[in-house]
Amino acid sequence: MPKQFKAARQINKLKAVKAAEKLGISQPTLSAWESERKSPSIDSLENMANLYGVTTDFLLGRSATHTPDSKRPIPLQALPAFHGRPVWSAAYGWLLVNAADRLLTFPDGHALPFTDMTGDLFSLAPPFSETEPPKGQPLSRFEVSGQKEIWLEPISPDSGLREELQGWYQVKARYVENEYGNRFYLDTYGAKWLAFPSESKA
Repeated sequence: MPKQFKAARQINKLKAVKAAEKLGISQPTLSAWESERKSPSIDSLENMANLYGVTTDFLLGRSATHTPDSKRPIPLQALPAFHGRPVWSAAYGWLLVNAADRLLTFPDGHALPFTDMTGDLFSLAPPFSETEPPKGQPLSRFEVSGQKEIWLEPISPDSGLREELQGWYQVKARYVENEYGNRFYLDTYGAKWLAFPSESKA
């Protein structure tokens, strides 16, 4: 069966150079994997699955379904594959992964070393408080602009603030706004908030 390394990268709209950088390998090595001239190690395969948000079975061509089990915690050694992407902690909410410095960054700018992290980290948040919560990966910044309505999840260590501001927002030209007039600007996307598609709404 043909492997799906390139397809998984393209699903995420990642250029080979950027994907290789996030995986901590050279671009020629990634090209060799994608052309099946070489095979990645098991650790590299898992890092690729984590980076692309797909299952290892999908990468190996054994499954047409690429959605991973969001209930499975991210192993500490796999965190570098999430460089520049958000991860969820029950204690802190959304955090951004800085693999270069091996830090988890909070919205207020302070950081926690990977090794000091307690509790599990996930690629998706646990279910929201709504009856039929949004599911799946957060939208990309580009995808947000194409939506009329999104579910917004603030990135904040303050659980009270997250609960107060999360919810359905209308997408405007430069910001998103809810019915109470709360706004989040598009240029802070990924640093202060994340969005999920309106099709997930009950």
